[in-house]
Amino acid sequence: MHLFGEMKTGIIKYRHLTLFLVAILMNSCLPDSDYKASVNFEPPENGDGWEVAPAASHGFNDGKLQDIYEMMFDEKRFVTSKSLLIVRNGKLVSESYFRDKNDIDKKTNIKCVTKSITSLLTGLAWDRDLIRLDHRLYGYIPGYFDGDMNKRDITAENMLTMTIGLVWDYEQHNIDLFNSNRFPSTVRIVLTNDFVDPAGSSFFCNPGPPQLAMGVLREVFEQENTDSIIHALFDPLGINDFIWEQHQDGLNIGGLGLHLRPRDLARIGQFCLQKGWWNGNQVVSAEWIDLSTSEHIKPEMTGSFHGYGYYWWIHKENAAYFAMGEGGQFLYIVPRKNLVIVHTATPSAGSGYDGIELEDFLALASLILDAIE
Repeated sequence: MHLFGEMKTGIIKYRHLTLFLVAILMNSCLPDSDYKASVNFEPPENGDGWEVAPAASHGFNDGKLQDIYEMMFDEKRFVTSKSLLIVRNGKLVSESYFRDKNDIDKKTNIKCVTKSITSLLTGLAWDRDLIRLDHRLYGYIPGYFDGDMNKRDITAENMLTMTIGLVWDYEQHNIDLFNSNRFPSTVRIVLTNDFVDPAGSSFFCNPGPPQLAMGVLREVFEQENTDSIIHALFDPLGINDFIWEQHQDGLNIGGLGLHLRPRDLARIGQFCLQKGWWNGNQVVSAEWIDLSTSEHIKPEMTGSFHGYGYYWWIHKENAAYFAMGEGGQFLYIVPRKNLVIVHTATPSAGSGYDGIELEDFLALASLILDAIE
């Protein structure tokens, strides 16, 4: 099982060739020393809407927090980490950039964390009664199905819980999603795969179901593409500098393709903490936030220690929910502590180093929680 806009006006199409070149660059060897910057974790005021405050004024033990950052800046641990941001009580209380302080303004490929933002987009439709969880996808996008009648039983909830029962080959199909020349429809890339399990009976986390969600969203909102739907979420939050990769079929890549600045990813986390409320507006309903971040798939079915909601992982031990992406991209939300943690990393560093694993991040999150007095 696999766990897991530079533009001021919005979304642009991002060629897969660019990703290929970036991957080559990232596969160079890591240096033996001096990989990280000097220790820094005091967030600057930069007029982007974030209020900053001393961590101690929001319940953190300064000594414990210092110990965490000494560990994070050690050259031999968390080697590929790029940023760590901590938000408490709506204030940015701690912010580190391990390699370059200028990373504060640079967008990061958040990989599969993208799925959780697609969940929020789905909430826009659910709130308007455009999508019903027990309705079959065939009723929304019938023209994309093949002759396999079993696939017509797949419901919207199956789509959101990664239980559609279709094959997904990461090595082949992830690339196919970006191949506009060869594949005219990303929805058909998903739906023409073999049906192997009855819908709802098995869990397989992959970018296929979120791509179906993008296809459904376009249909129910009656749009030519998914750009305006994304703007309906991002514009109220003031997120206007991002890349969300898009296929020529007009659909943004719902499970992989979003690039955000770390502070904007933290903004999404705070938005979820506030139950979809932002600057006096209920952008996504509190009901959807609660529903999508509740456990719908038990850990026994995911094959891990964690349950699953609607494109969100559930961490019962800390009463938290989180999104994660390959190499060390994490958005971790702890409502009972009014806490948001963002961690980004270089997705791949080569030389056999795969990046920050989930276990490493969860240990870090526990240390941060322990630092709250």
